[in-house]
Amino acid sequence: MEPEPEAAANIEFSENDRSLKTHPREKKLIDFREKLYLAPLTTVGNLPFRRVCKGLGADITCGEMAMCTNLLQGQASEWALLRRHSSEDLFGVQICGAYPDTVARTVELIEQECTVDFIDINMGCPIDIVVNKGAGSALLTKPMRMKGIVQAASGTVDIPITIKVRTAYFEGKNRIDSLIADMGNWGASTVTIWSITTATLQQACRLGICVPVC
Repeated sequence: MEPEPEAAANIEFSENDRSLKTHPREKKLIDFREKLYLAPLTTVGNLPFRRVCKGLGADITCGEMAMCTNLLQGQASEWALLRRHSSEDLFGVQICGAYPDTVARTVELIEQECTVDFIDINMGCPIDIVVNKGAGSALLTKPMRMKGIVQAASGTVDIPITIKVRTAYFEGKNRIDSLIADMGNWGASTVTIWSITTATLQQACRLGICVPVC
């Protein structure tokens, strides 16, 4: 009598099984060790600039910050910020949004339309027009909203999600170091920290003092 085939051989995966997303801890991580990372630079870090920097030794590059709402509205100028040059062998894009559902829909669209190695969520931008919408560094005052955004983004795509933050919004309040360990559990692969608070930077700008922001 012929032996019965192993039960495992008869298992068929449903469409739901095939569509299951990778657990955050199983995602491919970006290895930043001993690599020169060109930080995203709004109004400066465009594609031609990044090409020059690649020629000068940059290992990892990232596009300029793009607003989630503008991307979802299909604005061509915003989508242009996500363009990648063939020389950018390790490349990410940076987005900025105020709500988990908006960010989740944006990263899903990016995964469908672009070829990127990571998606960076900007939670440190101090510009008034961004902060007043509840995005950028305004999120530093809303840790539960931050958690929702990171979890939503990481749970939507298989691309590694990284975060850019500041030490705090106000000096001595809601310091980000108390959340670093949690961010990994939320699904962030990497966290980059600006060392100056939003309030300090905004005050310096009002006084006409030039402060490095990256």
